[in-house]
Amino acid sequence: MVTSPKNNNQDRILFLDNLRYLMVMLVVVLHAATSYSNFVPWWSVKEVNESSVFFDVVLLLLSAFLMPVLYFIAGYFAIPSFRKNGRWLFLRRKVKRLGLPLLLMIPLVSPFFGYVYHYTRHEYSSFFGFGGYWLDYMSSALDVRIKILTSVDQFSHSHLWFMSLLLLFFILFALLVRNPAQRETASPQGSHETPSPGSTLAVLTGVGFLTMLSTFIADSIFANPSNPDPWVSIANILQFQPGKVVSYVLYFGLGVYAFQKKWFVAAEWPGRLSLWTVLALLLSLCYLFTLRQLLASASLGMYLAFLFTKSFFCVVSLMVFTMWAHLHWNRPSRIDALLASNSYFIYITHLLIVIILQLVLSFWSGGPVFVKFVMIAVASIFLSCGISQYALRPHPRLTVIGIFALWIIVIISSNLK
Repeated sequence: MVTSPKNNNQDRILFLDNLRYLMVMLVVVLHAATSYSNFVPWWSVKEVNESSVFFDVVLLLLSAFLMPVLYFIAGYFAIPSFRKNGRWLFLRRKVKRLGLPLLLMIPLVSPFFGYVYHYTRHEYSSFFGFGGYWLDYMSSALDVRIKILTSVDQFSHSHLWFMSLLLLFFILFALLVRNPAQRETASPQGSHETPSPGSTLAVLTGVGFLTMLSTFIADSIFANPSNPDPWVSIANILQFQPGKVVSYVLYFGLGVYAFQKKWFVAAEWPGRLSLWTVLALLLSLCYLFTLRQLLASASLGMYLAFLFTKSFFCVVSLMVFTMWAHLHWNRPSRIDALLASNSYFIYITHLLIVIILQLVLSFWSGGPVFVKFVMIAVASIFLSCGISQYALRPHPRLTVIGIFALWIIVIISSNLK
């Protein structure tokens, strides 16, 4: 059992800011690895290689917990932000921070990914340059039906789906809950007692089983052998994977619950970090084993075992990361502050850099894929952090104007004969 030390600042907790930037950096690593994996056949740049199984494992393990942890952290900070700003200022700031970048970035990056997909597969001759493809692609944004995405040429939020879904969570949170500050004033003192380790463990177990159940139901409705992990688009405003979206709601809600119950202020955590770490390792092995067996010979029993191990690997990973960071990463440092302050724009800008580097390095015939992977991951983190630190954060308007001007030049030049 681990006891959380007293923390006088509930509004900002350093280790959660640090953990968030770590998750964002791991997202960059995941996207850098995708080009060399057997999974995600619609990825813009795919390079067949003999080490693809390694990259498959990287994708499977990272994708199991990255986004849930990010939604958990967002949920944790929702209440203090709401208390500080009030309902309408909270909403206005979230729309500005999440909504405006969506409107600006999606038309820039998403068509590019589709065009590169066709280019790397030698299908680009069917288009009249990137400008013509861009117009065709953006016209699909007018299709506001609820649909399953089946082509890279359909309007997509790309990696920015995380932000559009998070914006919805914040809007619903602000509209549905009472002002937390008012509730705290009106509530009796006993309601703010910190939870016991047993009750915390029960909540985590519930999240694991609900994740498993929701994935089973969603897969039964939406998934099929030709599209086992489908994406759904709702009026081109929201895009998500049905098998995962409920888990994101659960982890966002778990973050809100963690703040209310003072998990990182005075609560006693169930078990020790070493125990959770061993459990995470065991579950990760079981998760990979059950998936391998499922792909070899599908059965309902093996499918349920796969869902169980994946769901609880995510829960246990959350505990490992938060407990470790809470114990060992809750002190200020300049590098942590730098990366934490830039993590938002690293997430927004990194994928364009990743795809460009993957495309460039695909011409390095015979180059070691591990070297390419490391080069792409490291360079993308440094470049996106530099763009954030020296351009987007200090000069946001000027940077956006410059990006759009450059984009127009690219479109015009690509159509010149």
